[in-house]
Amino acid sequence: MTVTIREVADAAGVSTATVSRALSGVQTVDPELVERVRRSAESLGYRANRVARALRRQSTQTIGVIVPDITNPFFPTVVQAVERELRQGGLSLLLCDAGNDVVIEAELVRNMFDHQVDGLLISACDRTASQPALEQAAGRMPLLQVGRQIVADLPYVGVDHTDTMSQVVEHLTGAGCRSFGYVGLDSGATLAGERLEAFLALVRPLDPAAPDRTYLGGHSIAWGREAAERMLASGPLPDAIVCASDDAAAGALQVLRERGVRVPDDVVLTGFGDTVVAEASEPQLTSVRQPLEEVGVQAVAALRAAISTGQPPRSAVLKATLVARDSTKRPAA
Repeated sequence: MTVTIREVADAAGVSTATVSRALSGVQTVDPELVERVRRSAESLGYRANRVARALRRQSTQTIGVIVPDITNPFFPTVVQAVERELRQGGLSLLLCDAGNDVVIEAELVRNMFDHQVDGLLISACDRTASQPALEQAAGRMPLLQVGRQIVADLPYVGVDHTDTMSQVVEHLTGAGCRSFGYVGLDSGATLAGERLEAFLALVRPLDPAAPDRTYLGGHSIAWGREAAERMLASGPLPDAIVCASDDAAAGALQVLRERGVRVPDDVVLTGFGDTVVAEASEPQLTSVRQPLEEVGVQAVAALRAAISTGQPPRSAVLKATLVARDSTKRPAA
């Protein structure tokens, strides 16, 4: 037997209008009243008719989220924060993984149109090839780039990657490093390109040969191992190796240890992401910690505000933190 909104209202001792407002996430409803209504609804097993509500409001109360690779450590925490914030606001999430494929990504964007989502959070696959899909979507709905900014005039929530890399290089130069190597993703990936460009701009004045010690391919342990082997084969190691992920740094660390190279005595090493790998490594890895939960919270807040006001979402640029550990503690001269 279907439970009606009238039964929920009677159980909570409020009007049907109050139930509707409380369950739809309207912020003007007293929080204690909202909780009372939700408890009544849950105890009766009430489920709102989302199709009827969408037709009535011309809103599906659903936010689309497209990520390039859900296995990337950046995305699970961000998506969890997004889902939690949406749920608290009475909204639903439609999550899609593009598999790092811009063709699939464009298809998913079109699917978001078909599902008539109220807004879209997207982290693009490619710095160039993803732009048409994002620009098309931004013309149809409120859109926010999350973690990766590939269209400069579209709003963005994430960290300042130039500032982040500045923290890394400043820390390394403070440890006496004057030559540098880099292990990262193919520069076609959006974040990879931003980090690489920032890194090279900062270290070239100190080490003109740094571009020759740049190895791009992936963020896995296997790629870190391969890149370290190539770097060892190409000549003397630099003072510091900067890796674009903790997994790649862990792979490089394995090879260096196997070849008798001591970290941090002979070469210092940094990761990115401050994942469990950074703390589990020996020595523990210096790494960059991004405010992932705050990225998700800020993204939802900006998108909800845009939906309610009809104005474009506002950007929010957050600050990452360098966590210094043993992999960059050089012995005293």
